[in-house]
Amino acid sequence: MTANNEQEFQYPFEERCAKVLQEITETAEFDVHRAQLDEIVHMLDVAETVFEELAEEDDLPLSRRVQEYFFRYGTVEAAWRSRRPATALVGEFKLNHIMSAVANQRMTKFWKGEDDTERALYNDLRIFDDTPQTGSGRMALLRATPGVTDPEVWFFDMRQGAVRMELDYPAYLENVLITKGVIGWQYLYCAPEDCGMGFIPLVDGLKEMLDVFPRLFPDHDYTDLRARLRERM
Repeated sequence: MTANNEQEFQYPFEERCAKVLQEITETAEFDVHRAQLDEIVHMLDVAETVFEELAEEDDLPLSRRVQEYFFRYGTVEAAWRSRRPATALVGEFKLNHIMSAVANQRMTKFWKGEDDTERALYNDLRIFDDTPQTGSGRMALLRATPGVTDPEVWFFDMRQGAVRMELDYPAYLENVLITKGVIGWQYLYCAPEDCGMGFIPLVDGLKEMLDVFPRLFPDHDYTDLRARLRERM
């Protein structure tokens, strides 16, 4: 289901997602492979019911701030590439419905870890953002530890493993809207010392984003992202 102006939205974040998908598809400088709202997940389409079940069945009494970012769609996703010559600018995100992420997207289905510490961590992690079209091996995860109200967000890069991010779930989603899923933007919210071998090949694309996006998307503020990139170079 492609986002369009006639779509009926019941939650504020859904409408914001549709607006960003429209921004992506209407950008003449992008070659867009995908930009869509998936089908609504019936039986998982009422926020109160979903968050009650997460609290009761999964011991995840998620905060009101997290709940404000609820969307009913199975996924919200986009994959695109800049049309500029010799570009390094590529973007992708695939946001999973929060219940689907918790119930069906365990990190241990894909990678169990190499020692007891990693295995314990990965057992808690649930994939809520992925990059299947580009196959970049990068994904974002919620740490679903029992009783947590505001789960930690971790970033996994197959080149260097899982790294805790310096933002929470709502802030992560805000940055997806700003960056349009530019590959590797997550490193800008990881500690500088954690930006190693996985980060280095992505610097050109991030530089290009901060050169081009303020012109393409003037309604968004890129000041913080620009400062963070400087700190990590």
